[in-house]
Amino acid sequence: MGFNAQVKTEKYEYDWGIIVNFKHQTSKKKKGENPLTSEAVIIVDILLHVKKSSGDGETNVPCPDGEAGDVEVVPVLHTLIHQISSLRVYYPKDLRPADSRKSVLKTIGEVKKRFPEGPPLLNPIKDMKIDEPVFKDCVARIKLLEERLYAHPIHNDKNRGALTAAYERKQETYEELTQAKNELRKAKSILQMDELKKRKRVLRRLGYCTATDVIELKGRIACELSSADELLLTELIFNGVFNTLTPPQCASLISCFVCDENSSQASATGEELRGVLRQLQEYARRIAKVSMDAKMELDEDEYVGKFKCTLMDVVLTWAKGASFLQICKMTDVFEGSIIRTMRRLEEVLRQLCQAAMNIGNTELEIKFSEAIKLLKRDIVFAASLYM
Repeated sequence: MGFNAQVKTEKYEYDWGIIVNFKHQTSKKKKGENPLTSEAVIIVDILLHVKKSSGDGETNVPCPDGEAGDVEVVPVLHTLIHQISSLRVYYPKDLRPADSRKSVLKTIGEVKKRFPEGPPLLNPIKDMKIDEPVFKDCVARIKLLEERLYAHPIHNDKNRGALTAAYERKQETYEELTQAKNELRKAKSILQMDELKKRKRVLRRLGYCTATDVIELKGRIACELSSADELLLTELIFNGVFNTLTPPQCASLISCFVCDENSSQASATGEELRGVLRQLQEYARRIAKVSMDAKMELDEDEYVGKFKCTLMDVVLTWAKGASFLQICKMTDVFEGSIIRTMRRLEEVLRQLCQAAMNIGNTELEIKFSEAIKLLKRDIVFAASLYM
């Protein structure tokens, strides 16, 4: 007697067959593999209904419907057994004659007639008497998941095969997308490293660090400045541009770093600021040229154009004590934009105070502090505009 079993491979699904024998076999070990740790497999001999051999090299293929085929004893890996029935059926003792093997087909046919929905499956708890609590829990979970699977509308859908194939293609495409994203991330990291090398080259050429990447005094100052262009501000400090300016003039010049507004009105910047504005633009061009020499993607005119002098006169007049109404009449920039620029300017001045203190330049620190006091007054720095 032998148990009914159903075999399913990646390529084929066989009809029910009869288990006639099994044997343990050690899998072929790879070079250098410890034989004690090699995985053991079970080879099960099963009587299966297969197609007659046509001599094309492919054997033991499931017999198509309508063909007589042959019944052969096929050695099968235990992992390919899809289902095992609890039924035990008789088969001839001598399986060498082809007629004896073919008689098995009648036995399997009788089983199918008695169980149209399929023979009862082997129950590991009732039939095999496995009483482990962990195993029982696993069986209960499998049963619950199978019930959910069979209750799903797609399970009995006529187009289930096409839908499954489409989903598999989607998963393959998703995996390809994930792989492409990972490759893109790696490429970006390489680009960022290249960008880092270029920036370090700029810092060395401008004297912010040594050839061994040790931070110099200029680099320490630039580290304190994060609200505006730190390189240009540091250049202005170290070249003494602020030394001859008054606190209102310092605030007016620094407004170029935080102003992003354009004005249709012509700038009325006086002689007292025209010279320092020209210096600012010269240092900006120098930084741009050094950056371009270091192979960085930078447009010189665009970089210099970032520093707008739109509100220089407005900030200068405000720092000298003018009212908010007076400065609003000086420009067509919106009042909210003026207030936002003033507040950003105050933040940059605070960072400049800290930078001046770090290099021990007390005079410059006092000058920037005084500029903050002149700016921080009236409605521009009110806690709320709804007063």
